[in-house]
Amino acid sequence: MQRPAVLPVVLSLVLAAPAMAAEGEGAAAAVAPEKPSGEPTKMFIGGGIGPALNPRYKVNGRTITFSDQFQGATDTISPISMSLSFGLALNPKTFVGFDGSLASQIGKIAGTETHVQINNYFAGVTYFPWETGPYLRAAAGLSSFVTITDSQTESSRGLGFLLGAGYALRLVDGHHLSIAYTQSWQSYGGSSTTKPDSSQFGAVYLGYMYRS
Repeated sequence: MQRPAVLPVVLSLVLAAPAMAAEGEGAAAAVAPEKPSGEPTKMFIGGGIGPALNPRYKVNGRTITFSDQFQGATDTISPISMSLSFGLALNPKTFVGFDGSLASQIGKIAGTETHVQINNYFAGVTYFPWETGPYLRAAAGLSSFVTITDSQTESSRGLGFLLGAGYALRLVDGHHLSIAYTQSWQSYGGSSTTKPDSSQFGAVYLGYMYRS
């Protein structure tokens, strides 16, 4: 006997449903992420730090490693390398942008503070075969070799190129943990008895990458 009283309530809910749905859609749009999960990555930025592997250079045809130069030095650290890169998407798998890296070592040679560093300022291409995870990188551009002894600085400028591979492990959203290996080669003009003809170094980086 009380069932007919339910009918007005049901009718009112049915009539109110379109308005409630519209409000729900508006609220969902307000909190929806700007980038749907299926949308391709448009850019990335990342950096890393790790050991420089056998950095070396040639002077008058003679190869000198950083280890040779700092042999017997005090207050020295092992050669270290750092990288910074970013890219814009040409397509979901291919990115072009900047790739910078360096190999550096500091120590005291015969009591004199000495700093030797190789710098790369490259334009690079980064390719993700499966759009995520492993990637390949190639880059080329300007390089410099810098030696600082106390307040005296000597530098050589030239050209270089780089090849590398890595893996970006997704943590959450666009944040990734990255590990990479690269090898780069440099050639300098105007070499002398103290300035290098060429140089090269490898590096293993543990770093961070953000993709959006």
